[in-house]
Amino acid sequence: MPWKPAPADAKVMAHRATLAAAVREELAAAGLPLVPQDGHPSLSTGAHVYVDPLDDESGGGVFVEWKVHYVLSSAALDALSEGGQANDPSIRFAGRAKGAMQTAMAEILSAAGYTVAKDNDEAPYQLMVKDQTPNPSWRAWLHTQTTRREETLSKTFHTQTPTDEADTP
Repeated sequence: MPWKPAPADAKVMAHRATLAAAVREELAAAGLPLVPQDGHPSLSTGAHVYVDPLDDESGGGVFVEWKVHYVLSSAALDALSEGGQANDPSIRFAGRAKGAMQTAMAEILSAAGYTVAKDNDEAPYQLMVKDQTPNPSWRAWLHTQTTRREETLSKTFHTQTPTDEADTP
């Protein structure tokens, strides 16, 4: 009987969706543009974070790859389809750009507590995000700031007198 890939179960997919959302937030916080989730990846530039729905044994997981501008991507694909070799300028530049961004994204995600794997033979510029070790991050600062602002606004609102409200434009 031939091997057939299997889909991941609902619990695994929910975990992956949460992990992918956190990865998007980390990369955005670092200043990287993101490929929109609802857009076609070939029309966007930036970090493409996606969930593969297959189970772990079939190669599923959370993946990140850098999408170069469509002009560079198209030029490299044309060169490749016309028999271009690795030394073709378009192929070389696209590969080096993707490799540099893969390294940068791996460093960013590792600094944020994620375990990532790279150098997949089938997708050489793709990162697989395996998990995250919870640690203090910018999220704790954001939560503290949001809570502080909400408390301040609440106190301000509750201390206003009716005449104060009438005086406001």
